[in-house]
Amino acid sequence: MRTKAWMSYLLACSGLLMIPLVGLIYIHLNQDNGTAYSLMTDLDRQIPFIEGFVVPYLLWYVFLAAGFLYLAYRDRSTYFQTLVEFIIGLLLCYSVYAIYQTTVPRPDIIGSDWLLRTVQWVYRSDQPFNCFPSTHVLTAYLMMRAYLRSVRITLPYKMITAGMSILIIVSTLFVKQHVLMDIAGAVLVAEGVVYAVERSRRAWLTGSTAASARQDKLERGLKQ
Repeated sequence: MRTKAWMSYLLACSGLLMIPLVGLIYIHLNQDNGTAYSLMTDLDRQIPFIEGFVVPYLLWYVFLAAGFLYLAYRDRSTYFQTLVEFIIGLLLCYSVYAIYQTTVPRPDIIGSDWLLRTVQWVYRSDQPFNCFPSTHVLTAYLMMRAYLRSVRITLPYKMITAGMSILIIVSTLFVKQHVLMDIAGAVLVAEGVVYAVERSRRAWLTGSTAASARQDKLERGLKQ
């Protein structure tokens, strides 16, 4: 039984491969197409650059991986629902990138300590385009929503996930990868996706329950 449980777990986790596959679209879109708009406001200009926030910014990868793996172990239903939300949310963001490209001005990095070198590496690895809505924020927010709504996740895990998610979201501002509008757009996309997926899930469950009830009624009628 334990072997079957592990096989089921690994099979469920294999669905995570869909995320990097969908991410290939981002690589294609993350380049200058000739016209890029800036959504930076005066408030964004007042937000300081703090190199230390590159650490939670990069911990995003570990955060998502650990979040999904534990969710698949603890609450399989919420895991699959969240995975669907991720894919739909990313595709919506990529659709925006394809028709409305945005950019964020980056500061000149002066210094050579390891944090600044890490920021420079981030800047080299990710072109300053396709910022609205932020996929960094979208995915961190969706993971937080998943943990908060799950009845099988204990309060300490909910608090840790929420705290880490907020830290990652804030880090996108302090390392100057995104602006406030990018965050607002990502949250709106996430909430819309969660609402749509939840409505579809409830409709499917209601239809399935009704169909089962009709089948049971029919079987009882045939036996009489």
